[in-house]
Amino acid sequence: MISGKFFVVLGAIVALASCDAPASRSASLSTQSTASLCTQHLSATGVNLLEVEAELGARGVLQCTTTYGSKSYVGARTEATVGRALYSRSQAASSVRDDKNCSDFASAGEAQRFFIANGGPNRDPHGLDGDGDGNACEWGKELKTSAKRYKPAPVRASAPRRSSSRTCYTGPRGGRYYYSASGNKVYGC
Repeated sequence: MISGKFFVVLGAIVALASCDAPASRSASLSTQSTASLCTQHLSATGVNLLEVEAELGARGVLQCTTTYGSKSYVGARTEATVGRALYSRSQAASSVRDDKNCSDFASAGEAQRFFIANGGPNRDPHGLDGDGDGNACEWGKELKTSAKRYKPAPVRASAPRRSSSRTCYTGPRGGRYYYSASGNKVYGC
């Protein structure tokens, strides 16, 4: 017969294992190829999207083209979060042992990868995301720069081209027309 204490201990072990899931997922992302990350970037959502973008950023890859020709860029779906307080942050001093600062990282992508692996964006024990937008250190600026550089330009309708060699004529009743390339009269010069 299994006692109730066993289930309590088992529940605590499962809870602790689930706390480590983001860090282990981030670790598994670091072993994947850049091509695999680019494919995941197309469909990732939520924290998974943040993790994939952080890993790509830490590698210095801000634009992806998959083997199927699909293109994506870091910040395509996340740059709108920059500067928006989405997560509450307390101003209390960090009580974390071996506290990290933005200057401890070689790039904003590495800082974001560390931030996500250590509880971000919901928790920020190291104080790397002071404004609560979910972007550590200067990662928000990287997202904005990437979006500015890689966002496709909007397609604009162009005005119909008018031939400068066309001659307008005035008809006997005052209507204006010209002759088209096929020799037909076209009214409305």
